[in-house]
Amino acid sequence: MHFCCMGNWLSLQKCTKEFQLILFRVKFILVFLAPISMAFGQHTYIPYGGNTSHILDRLEIKSGELATDYFHTINKSYRRMAIANYVDSFPVNKLGLSSQDYFNMSYLINDNFEWSNNEGSKSKKPFLKQFYTRKAAMYSAQIKDFNLVVNPVLYYQMSTDKWSGKNALINNRGIEIRGNVGDRIGFYTQVSDEIIQVNSWVGDYRQRTGVLPYANFVKNYPGYSSYFLSSAYVTASLNKYMDLQFGHTRNFIGDGFRTFILGDMNPEYLTMRLNTRIWKMNYTNIWSELRDPMGGGYTIQPRHYMATHHLSLNLGKKFNLGLFETILFNRDSGYVNTGFDLNYLNPIIFFKSIENGLNSTDKAIIGINYKYNFAKHFSWYGQIVFSEFVLKELVNRTGWWGNKYAVQTGIKYIDVAGINNLDIQGEFNLARPFMYTSYSDKQTFSNFGQFLGHPLGANFYEMVGLIRYQPLNRLNITAKIIYSLYGNDTNGSNFGKDITMSYRSNSAGNYNNFIGQGVETKLLMGDLMATYMPKHNLFVDFKIGYRRTVAALSLFNQETFYLSLGLRLNINYRNYDF
Repeated sequence: MHFCCMGNWLSLQKCTKEFQLILFRVKFILVFLAPISMAFGQHTYIPYGGNTSHILDRLEIKSGELATDYFHTINKSYRRMAIANYVDSFPVNKLGLSSQDYFNMSYLINDNFEWSNNEGSKSKKPFLKQFYTRKAAMYSAQIKDFNLVVNPVLYYQMSTDKWSGKNALINNRGIEIRGNVGDRIGFYTQVSDEIIQVNSWVGDYRQRTGVLPYANFVKNYPGYSSYFLSSAYVTASLNKYMDLQFGHTRNFIGDGFRTFILGDMNPEYLTMRLNTRIWKMNYTNIWSELRDPMGGGYTIQPRHYMATHHLSLNLGKKFNLGLFETILFNRDSGYVNTGFDLNYLNPIIFFKSIENGLNSTDKAIIGINYKYNFAKHFSWYGQIVFSEFVLKELVNRTGWWGNKYAVQTGIKYIDVAGINNLDIQGEFNLARPFMYTSYSDKQTFSNFGQFLGHPLGANFYEMVGLIRYQPLNRLNITAKIIYSLYGNDTNGSNFGKDITMSYRSNSAGNYNNFIGQGVETKLLMGDLMATYMPKHNLFVDFKIGYRRTVAALSLFNQETFYLSLGLRLNINYRNYDF
């Protein structure tokens, strides 16, 4: 939070006006939402990054049918209500489920108890008869027209990996609150104060770029940094098929370990999301305000904007096809932060037609995604995303810099060789140089300088392998290996990796561009992590990891082997896989 009420009388007047403006916006939102939120049930969403997504993937694959009536897995904003209803209605008698599968389903029911008909989520021995009456809630209240869930948040992790002579550390303390008021308004907030001592490669990356992944404003102290992490939003049902979300959050659209459509390895940003579910379709509109990593002191950060729509369509019981488009724009030319262009509020129009009609240099990104579940063991998925291309140049393979595209393909195999809860996943990703880059460096596919797509940006090949095994109900073991080849930029050069730079500063020339140009760098990283859950959403993590980069320029060479031990409560594990 940015506090401006300090200093002289003029500063106080400025602060008062800012506060009045914020208050007006809040009132407007509540007044707007209240009358249109009829009795269709409010809800909140599962934060992305936990084990829920993998559990739901497994259940959907094992069932042999897409979960059309409940959710589309491409959009990782899973509604808690939908999860509970899906598990409650799951055909357990028709499938050969393991004891771990039943435990995982019970976990989902407990985690979303306010929307489930199952009474198993109640605690047998509440603390002081007021706390932990439910397994997944320190405090909960469920009365007519009101639900409330309050949970503490804790994340403490230490590692042997060092940067500037200090061991890596995460120390996070906070609170999570969710609920709904009648059939009108749902709400969610998670806020925490975090202290971090970065690991070796994050420290080097921050020193080169000034960016700390997942964070926005950071206070720096000798040896460590401190900042707030917060996510908060309200939801409203417009009718039986449509719901609206407004607040600060992140989004993930994709079926893979990575995504080129919209990822979440960045801080929360202001978002309004309209979701429409009907028939075999799930149609999502996202309008967002993004921040640039510039400015200092008590100045308002420069900002740019994003509008995205994504259509997910289930064709039959096993195949899903998606179409999406994103537009990035900035309206500061000759003015100062003039705001969101209302033309892009149209929820169904082709954004590129608006961009052409405005004669603007706004950045358009389009693409498709697909998923095919088969044999009750496999899921084949992928994405093809275009930032710009000319068909003639593409067919002739001239290496033209403007042929900017990214491709993903991957496969998931569950219960490998008949071994219960042994799952593997393989994924291949590539992004051409200058992918996502725009005419203007003020309308980039980033938030606080952190990429909204793949964390490597562009100009790379990547292969990812994952093995997940759940030998016991409460124990999960995950092995991960990542190999990538990319071209780095240095000394102000622009060979196409940094998507926050304008393509006008191209250092590679118009033709004969190739993936890996610039300072060729090879990255190998792997880790093995065991996670034990003694109580609901209380996790103990132990990880062994290795990371090495070998580059044509020794500046980018690095090697580290590390051990880490962590304790988490009601918060997802944080990865720095780049």
